[in-house]
Amino acid sequence: MTSDLLQQFIPVFFVTLIVFGLFFLFMGVGYIVKKQPLKGSCGGVANLMGDEYCQFCGNDPNKCESQVADSKNLSDKAAKLGKQI
Repeated sequence: MTSDLLQQFIPVFFVTLIVFGLFFLFMGVGYIVKKQPLKGSCGGVANLMGDEYCQFCGNDPNKCESQVADSKNLSDKAAKLGKQI
């Protein structure tokens, strides 16, 4: 009984592990290629929970985009400084 359960569990476990591994691998490759972090919609889950005010941009999507651009500029400058040292 136990060995039958174990024989069924092990293949499912490894298939699941491989699927999750591929998922994280492709996310990593996508990040390396695009050089942009993952981002959600303005407000994200907070909108679903009833909080309609975005704490990051104040419900102004243009401000969210400018913050992403500013952070990219800062990271580019940091990368250049790191290469100079």
